[in-house]
Amino acid sequence: MADKDLYIAALEKKLAELSGIEVDQIKKNQLANASSEARAIREMAEYVEGIQVKQAGQATAGQLANASSEARAIREMAEYVEGIQVKQAGQATAGQVNPQVAAIYECIKSELGEERGTHALPPLQYDYSGLEPHICATIMQIHHTKHHQGYINNLKAATEKLVEAEKANDICAINSLLPAIKFNGGGHLNHTIFWTNMAPSAGGEPTGAISEAIKKDFGSFQSFKEKFSGSSVAVKGSGWGWLGYCPKDDKVAVATCQNQDPLQINHGLVPLLGLDVWEHAYYLQYKNLRADYVKAFFNVINWANVNQRYEAARKAAGH
Repeated sequence: MADKDLYIAALEKKLAELSGIEVDQIKKNQLANASSEARAIREMAEYVEGIQVKQAGQATAGQLANASSEARAIREMAEYVEGIQVKQAGQATAGQVNPQVAAIYECIKSELGEERGTHALPPLQYDYSGLEPHICATIMQIHHTKHHQGYINNLKAATEKLVEAEKANDICAINSLLPAIKFNGGGHLNHTIFWTNMAPSAGGEPTGAISEAIKKDFGSFQSFKEKFSGSSVAVKGSGWGWLGYCPKDDKVAVATCQNQDPLQINHGLVPLLGLDVWEHAYYLQYKNLRADYVKAFFNVINWANVNQRYEAARKAAGH
């Protein structure tokens, strides 16, 4: 076996010992333009080895920054966007623009009121320490100011490239930007919803219309909790667990999405409650115990916000 193969095999073994994360699972969830599998394994192993878990509230920002595969994905997506070459107007290719390009911006505008290209980091409605002890301040601060901001930066860069491609009528370039727009636009959208779905001194069981809907469509709150928790824990690699509303059927349902795919575009459900299960969202505090993180999430759910979203979605659907 070549030295490179031996090196990769050793890293795979080390990774499994330290984190319990299946290497095949990591490979399946790399973005199409991501680095080679060997590099992904090497970086993940280095990140796992470098983690020093402290008590909640004592960890450093650097540790969380090192504990994030998402940061690499954001950087790689930025490089992908920069590499797209837009042709001159007279040389542009013909074809049909993927409708998801416009749909993603429409979802963002509906949630934040932002016009295309004017995206900005929304402020939290509580302190970074407000969700402790369930989610520590260090995670919240880095998650909000670094990860979410990273998506916004890349979305704006992709939007600038999109405008350039549209002016040249380069359909090929426009469609080539879809992965970047979907990943970064979805990251911006999903995190914005996520922040509002949580609040200090929250949790418990919902009241109001959303409570009745959950009982109607799941049988009981406990049944919903088990379905939502089980689906979120089972997300392979990185992604999100969701409670969404189906306008056609006037029902609420649980669904999951990989990476930063928007719920409404992938499943046709209006997002009501989202849970980020990327490792960066919990690893510093819960290590590889995603199930414990999901359990803790129920202590910070802002059911008033979820209920507001549900009532607005039903009204928009004419129910």
